[in-house]
Amino acid sequence: MELSGNFSANVEKDKVVELLSNPNEFSKCVPNVSEISVNGSNFDLRFKIDASKYTGKFLGASYLSNINIKFSGSISYSSSSSTISISGGGSAVGIKFSISISLVLSESSGTTKIDWKTDVNVSGFAKLFGESMMNQAMGENVDQIISCIKKRLESQAS
Repeated sequence: MELSGNFSANVEKDKVVELLSNPNEFSKCVPNVSEISVNGSNFDLRFKIDASKYTGKFLGASYLSNINIKFSGSISYSSSSSTISISGGGSAVGIKFSISISLVLSESSGTTKIDWKTDVNVSGFAKLFGESMMNQAMGENVDQIISCIKKRLESQAS
């Protein structure tokens, strides 16, 4: 599943790079992180997703209401293309996924425009819940991460 969008922040590009290429800072925008381990640009997260509104319709799926996820990823920045890349994979009971996030930065007069694109691939029995439900769940979580990134960047402008 691919999602994309863009937004602008009244912050210089260098500050955006500093904030978003740091795994400790990026992880603050991942919902419900309970544990983080960072080694350079590589990081491991444990976080929880409330999936009750997606799984509640399925008899016997109530144990999936809070999904504990293990995720390993990396962050890199290419100055030649002004792109921050975040990629990795995760798993939970019966679910595996991979995600790549690309943030292309362009600056004009102290304002940075961020064109973002994310690609999420899910495998395992989660696909049994249907593509539209999986897309909704992933979309809401990606939206939450992007909203948090916007807020964190706006707070840098103050």
